Amino acid sequence: MVVCGIMAIIMAIALPSFYKEAHKDSIRKAIADISEACSTARARAVLNGVTAEVRLRPADHTISVVEGSAPASPSTYGFQGEEVVEHRGSGGAVFTAKISDHILIEFVGVNLIPDLQELDEVTCLFYPNGTSDEFVILLRSDQGEVRKITTEVVTGIADVEVIR
Repeated sequence: MVVCGIMAIIMAIALPSFYKEAHKDSIRKAIADISEACSTARARAVLNGVTAEVRLRPADHTISVVEGSAPASPSTYGFQGEEVVEHRGSGGAVFTAKISDHILIEFVGVNLIPDLQELDEVTCLFYPNGTSDEFVILLRSDQGEVRKITTEVVTGIADVEVIR
């Protein structure tokens, strides 16, 4: 009985350490996913000559990359019944990722428009010439780690800054 009591005390002391170690990679994975999304969008835009979008949905912690339409033909028109309907040329998602629920998206801003977190979806555009919108995301882990991810407007490359 004494041995079981000692084991229970040791487990109670060690459990928070195991939890921290198990969720330590969630902030790294979130940073890697967001950086990969920006990199994929930039590569698709430059290589395919189309505008690519990084779409962040703060409510459900998902990020995706969608190829937009080519600059020469931004939209096409067709018939749906007797109505003329505009079809915007956007392809399906070429990259999707889910950010861990242990990560809090504290701030999202695009082109100096701050705190877009109330929106269902925030979109950052990457252009065929290699440039992008200014995209700022502030992430906080459940262990207090804070990281800021921004895109360089001229190059469209994501940069990670350690805040805390």
